[in-house]
Amino acid sequence: MEAQQTIWCDEDDHRLYEFYTDFNEWLDGDEGQDLRQQYGIDGLNQPSKAFYAGDKEAYDEAFRQYRIERRHEVLNQTWLQEQFGGDHWFERNHDHFMQLIDCMAAGQVVPFVGAGISASARFPSWKEHLREQGRTAGIDPANIETLLSSGAYEAVVDQIEHERGIDVFTQEIRDVFSRTHAIPEVVWRISELFKDTVITTNYDRLLEQAYDTGKENAVQVINGVTALQQANPLAVTIYKLHGDVQQPARCILSKNQYDQAYGEGGLDLNRQIPKLIAYHYKNISLLFLGSSLNEDRTVQVFRAIKASLGYAEVLQHFAIEQAPEDEAELADRNAYLAALGITQIWFERGQFAYVEGVLRQAKNELSHRGVFPGIDPSAADSATDVHLHPDTDFSDYLRDFVDLMPL
Repeated sequence: MEAQQTIWCDEDDHRLYEFYTDFNEWLDGDEGQDLRQQYGIDGLNQPSKAFYAGDKEAYDEAFRQYRIERRHEVLNQTWLQEQFGGDHWFERNHDHFMQLIDCMAAGQVVPFVGAGISASARFPSWKEHLREQGRTAGIDPANIETLLSSGAYEAVVDQIEHERGIDVFTQEIRDVFSRTHAIPEVVWRISELFKDTVITTNYDRLLEQAYDTGKENAVQVINGVTALQQANPLAVTIYKLHGDVQQPARCILSKNQYDQAYGEGGLDLNRQIPKLIAYHYKNISLLFLGSSLNEDRTVQVFRAIKASLGYAEVLQHFAIEQAPEDEAELADRNAYLAALGITQIWFERGQFAYVEGVLRQAKNELSHRGVFPGIDPSAADSATDVHLHPDTDFSDYLRDFVDLMPL
């Protein structure tokens, strides 16, 4: 009987070659020419594959060095060393990044997307948008600036609503955030890495556009303002906490609307948006992207939930955030985030491209482990799996789930 024919990738060790796509592409490209020449593989049709099959030990050593260099680059080693002296803050960055990768590999991370991500697509920051709102409404710019400088963003909305009516404000929301912009790389990375749930405070439709594969019901948008419907396990669920530009009249904009959503005279954790935030904070690791994490309403929820847990261990949450340039300020910010249960990964102030770089490296690190987001080769129905932290109190999980069920 003729022996069954096999191909190169049928061998177990050779199949692992596919785990190192980023390195293989680098090695086969212009940047890898010196290494190809060093090992005598330059000019071959697929140098990386020949290198892997012909000298696995040398391949592994070259990959190890490549991996170290890429981590150092995306985790801002050079800038952190020059800015603060020594390796202290870079080592913290590296440790925190690897902790994030461990959580992502276990399927325990949900992104929490803020306005900074929309800014990468040329949408205005909320502060910039309020200036535009003031101009459209004919409000004295000096008055607007006074309110903005004090952080009274909700008061700007209140003034426009009082003097011009809320319809002027909602029309401006529709005009600005309904625009179609090119989807930035950082949003594509989010859509590649997270195939189940995304939470956002943004009104625009960048995330929906990135996740739209053309397949019917591929994306489910749940508007935190109007309802807490049950998530569809077969779709990517996008929770839009403060509303959707397609329904601008239902967006949370003014102080009165924030009070209704989060509680008048103080935080009310029984209201649906705080309840939704608290549910995810307690049961999954959040990754904050483009979120200011200052004293806004969502941060108040995080603080209240963490305080309510007392000495119970809080799940580790993460933020990719620009670093203060003064070390004392950096230490203060580090402590502030730690008090919220958030572990930070720092990048140089103003260099927002590093956020995409960290996510790209995260994707590569997962691939090196044989983890491909959205694909579980061991189970065809893995898309419906629910991943809980091993220390999660299941009774609390069930109680929260029942609380969230729609009436």
